[in-house]
Amino acid sequence: MEHAGSYEKKLISLEQALDSFGKAMAIDASSLGDIVQDTIKSGQVQKFEVCVELFWKMMKKFLYEIHGVESVSPKMAMKQLYRIQYANEKNYETLIEMINDRNRLNHVYNEEQFNEIYSRITEYLKLMRVIVNGVTGRSTNP
Repeated sequence: MEHAGSYEKKLISLEQALDSFGKAMAIDASSLGDIVQDTIKSGQVQKFEVCVELFWKMMKKFLYEIHGVESVSPKMAMKQLYRIQYANEKNYETLIEMINDRNRLNHVYNEEQFNEIYSRITEYLKLMRVIVNGVTGRSTNP
């Protein structure tokens, strides 16, 4: 069992991952060849998947350590964030969509689906930053 305060450790890892994800998303590969573009997009999506995993696990720890609320799954953690008002209804729905997109990426590769999800990951990055800022009491500017 992890000791009290482990959510802060998860928070640091998450913030580092979000920063790395943000830097990766800032790369403009449009002038590069198709293979390089595809490789960069794949790396960006991999960073997205890592961030989603770290995000829900940090939120799970936060909810338990700060609010005494148990969450055994990513979707339950997002629901609890909504329930205790760290996410509004629109953000809650987007968080659930984010979890669903991460799950779809992990199970079957379909290029059309990949590109559809890819088009949303910048929005997810911004939302994860907003929620992290909200739970830490910081400004909510992404």
